[in-house]
Amino acid sequence: MSGGVVRAEVSRSDLDQVEKQVQQQTLEQKRLEKEAEKTSQELKKVNREMIEAAKMIQNNEESLSQMEARLKNLEEDYQNTQNRLLLRDKNLVQTISALQSLALKPTEALFVQPLSPVDIVRSAMMLRETVPYLEAQAELIKQELAVLNSKKAVIEKQVKQIMVRQGQLERQHAQMKVLAETKSKYQLQVSKKSMETRKNIAKLAGQAQDLRELLVKLEQDREAKRRQMAEEAKRKILSGKKSEQAETADLIKFDPEIINETGLGFIKAKGTLPQPVRGTIVSRYGQETAKGVTSKGMSIKTRGRAQVIAPFDGSVLFSGPFRGYGNLIIIEHGKGYTSLLAGLDNIDCETGQMLLAGEPIGLMPAGGNAKLYIELRKDNQPINPESWFEK
Repeated sequence: MSGGVVRAEVSRSDLDQVEKQVQQQTLEQKRLEKEAEKTSQELKKVNREMIEAAKMIQNNEESLSQMEARLKNLEEDYQNTQNRLLLRDKNLVQTISALQSLALKPTEALFVQPLSPVDIVRSAMMLRETVPYLEAQAELIKQELAVLNSKKAVIEKQVKQIMVRQGQLERQHAQMKVLAETKSKYQLQVSKKSMETRKNIAKLAGQAQDLRELLVKLEQDREAKRRQMAEEAKRKILSGKKSEQAETADLIKFDPEIINETGLGFIKAKGTLPQPVRGTIVSRYGQETAKGVTSKGMSIKTRGRAQVIAPFDGSVLFSGPFRGYGNLIIIEHGKGYTSLLAGLDNIDCETGQMLLAGEPIGLMPAGGNAKLYIELRKDNQPINPESWFEK
């Protein structure tokens, strides 16, 4: 009897201990979920700040390019005005020198070239008329000199404004770097990227013979990943286990419904997409290139170190160097649409990362020959990207 009581007390004690542990684990789980939600909100906030900062950087880049073009025009106008002034001044000096010479040696001049009394009178009258002309020319030179000084002051002011804008741009790039580091920290807290996925993508890139083959292999790999993630999620639901936030985030990346929803938004946004970079279009879709082949996309000449952004929401299928494309980013937008951006110097996104429209994804090379190549594909077939972007 007493033995049964002892066993009951022990069992009850064990049960109480287990229940206490369960409560502690439940509280810990709630705490972790709350922290994860807070981290997720912080990440969203940083994303919004990065998008806004990238837009400001691109606006400043465009404004700076316009200011530099105006400065170039001002300098050319200044040089032309200066040349006209020098020519007018030279002619005036020559005329005055000739008159001075004639005034100092009138006898010798007449002796060398004797004139009739009528011609002498006519010459005297011309000399009298020359004086007002010289005065008028002197006044014109004075006015042009004032205009020249005014233009010089405008140029100096423009140079100062450019220096101020360049300083703003440098500070914005520094701010963007801080935001990128903050985002990277939060992303590590929310979910750790799979090294196996990156190795697999790099392997596919090495195996692909051209861009088309790369895209086919990426899609095949993505479909396999989707099926695997769906099966894992189904097993967790059937077993009653809750997915961790990192696993949920990964599942979202491969969820066909979410990707299709993004694709519908992409289609509706046709004609209003922001250009990934500010600059001038130097080659267009269907145009014959220097190598004699037809371009499957378009190229934009940019400023050195220009900011590149994602044209629309999507998931990064590929990020890194690829054959003749240099640094390449491929973004899946859903409904069979993908965008390809090539020619970047720095890439600030990773394979598998979810992107928002306007989110910064990299920088162009330094120097005056930076060009971003943009290709848009539907079901792996190139289409004209120009009609998709806002004018």
